[in-house]
Amino acid sequence: MHLEVIIAFVISSLALTISPGPDIIYVISQSFIKGKKAAIVTSIGLTTGLLLHTFFVVIGFSLLLRENENIFFLLKLLGSMYFVYLAFMVFINRNKEIKFNSEETENIAFFKKGLLMNLLNPKVSIFFIALFPGFIFHDNLSSELQFLILGIIFWFQANLVFIIVSVFSQKIKNIISGKKFLNKRKFIIEMCVYIFISIWILK
Repeated sequence: MHLEVIIAFVISSLALTISPGPDIIYVISQSFIKGKKAAIVTSIGLTTGLLLHTFFVVIGFSLLLRENENIFFLLKLLGSMYFVYLAFMVFINRNKEIKFNSEETENIAFFKKGLLMNLLNPKVSIFFIALFPGFIFHDNLSSELQFLILGIIFWFQANLVFIIVSVFSQKIKNIISGKKFLNKRKFIIEMCVYIFISIWILK
């Protein structure tokens, strides 16, 4: 086993997760708008999507996406439209306070939104299929098993980064913004984040 390859992968994964992108921007926005807990639950949804994308790579579905431009574009379009829909719903409900029947129902809603956000972005699968082969770390293990291990490593560090970001974003929000300021503008921020993600997926 080539331990230095795994260390290089961990460092690269951390850099990629921390770099500005739709996932981390969404986590920060959730922490600012809905609070630390909502951001953490959303993060778990996002990272669960990473595990599923890893599975897609292992079974070869990601390769199919990369080689079939029509399917890839269709999935990108569906993902983009989903986030336009979310932005529209935020605007429609801007003056309403959405209430859930229970804390469990609320957590499920945040988790599902994070999961769908990740799954509806086919670029993640394509990204993994481009990234993983460069970090083959064992001479005897099958490439599929190594891809699975790399995906789990990526999932673990992404969970860690997103949870830390959720906690610190909430602390920063408490310092720099009052509740009145945030409540008046949070729907605009949330709409802008959804539109940004929609464009990011489609480009």
